[in-house]
Amino acid sequence: MRRILALLLTAVLLLLAAGCSHLFDREVYEEEPFESAPEAVEAEDPGDGMISNYAALRRAISRLVSERAESAILQFQDYDGSLSGDISAACWEVKSSTPLGAFAVDYISYDLSRIVSYTQAEIHITYKRSESQMAALEAVGASSALRTRLDEALRQGESYLVLSLTAAGLTSDTVREAVERTYYADPAACPVLPAAQAALYPDTGVSRIAEITLDYGLDDETLRLRREELDAALADLIAAVSAEEPAEADPRSEEERAVERVRALCTYIASVCVWDESAGSTAWDALTQGAASGEGMALALLAGCKALDVDAGLIFGRLDGEPHVWNTVRIGGETYHTDVSRWSEGEDAVFLVGDETIRERYWWDTAGTGTSALAYGASGEPSEEGSAELSEPLLEN
Repeated sequence: MRRILALLLTAVLLLLAAGCSHLFDREVYEEEPFESAPEAVEAEDPGDGMISNYAALRRAISRLVSERAESAILQFQDYDGSLSGDISAACWEVKSSTPLGAFAVDYISYDLSRIVSYTQAEIHITYKRSESQMAALEAVGASSALRTRLDEALRQGESYLVLSLTAAGLTSDTVREAVERTYYADPAACPVLPAAQAALYPDTGVSRIAEITLDYGLDDETLRLRREELDAALADLIAAVSAEEPAEADPRSEEERAVERVRALCTYIASVCVWDESAGSTAWDALTQGAASGEGMALALLAGCKALDVDAGLIFGRLDGEPHVWNTVRIGGETYHTDVSRWSEGEDAVFLVGDETIRERYWWDTAGTGTSALAYGASGEPSEEGSAELSEPLLEN
């Protein structure tokens, strides 16, 4: 009996041991395959998906940033180099030296682990930019397209731009200057010069991201109303000038017609605006408020010339030792000075005159190196005929 009981007890123990062994094997089988965390993104790579060199590693991390992934698994096999050193260098390079990384990434961390026949890294990316800021990024291309995009921004009253540019020597100052040049090139585009701030990412390089903020100093509704008022005032200006032109065939030369158009523009602007250096300095001020500085009146004349296809520009210089702005007008291949703010003093002194006539009271940078030349003025020496021969006006229609 004891022998039978011993045999039965042994059989029960063997069955229990076999059952536990089966349960243990099943748990190992379910847990053994590696799966990334739910929020992780499997990074794509050419071929079998395995990264084998630094260039592919850098591309993979850059792609994660462009997709705004917060975490991902990268896999490596037969890696050519020191993986631990390279992954640290690649994370730093993407964060600090690539345009999007420098603009958007706060920091990048990683964890390396060995999985049988390959190595994997779990990448974690923290961003310093919101999704909307990253979504605002526009590929503009060459810096020559910057002015076109800025002109559109001023016309639309945009206040925030993130532009991807390819330009050597680009600085925050040159971006701000481009905003000013765009405004002064077409006074009808925007009723006020916005204060511009620009930051570039990374600090150096040819390919950069420019983050530009434009502060118009007005709320959206006021800016919209001023834009409408400026458009209406310019329409009245052009209508008044056009009304003075002959209804029938005009026997005058194109140069003669241009002279009369500029004279009519000056006469109209002087009739609706008083020169006051303490008043506003925009074309809107000159055409709607009854008083404006020399800059405001010059901008109004420039806007009128542009609308009537007369070649004109601006000079930022001095009158009687004080800062002053007036116009250049190019007719028949010659460039002349015109100051509509002094229209009441008589045409002979201020209307389509050459350098020698105006130089007694006016000063401008003829060397092209001072502030007035950089700030949309004009430089050059007087021609033998005495007209203002400007070698390359910075702003023209």
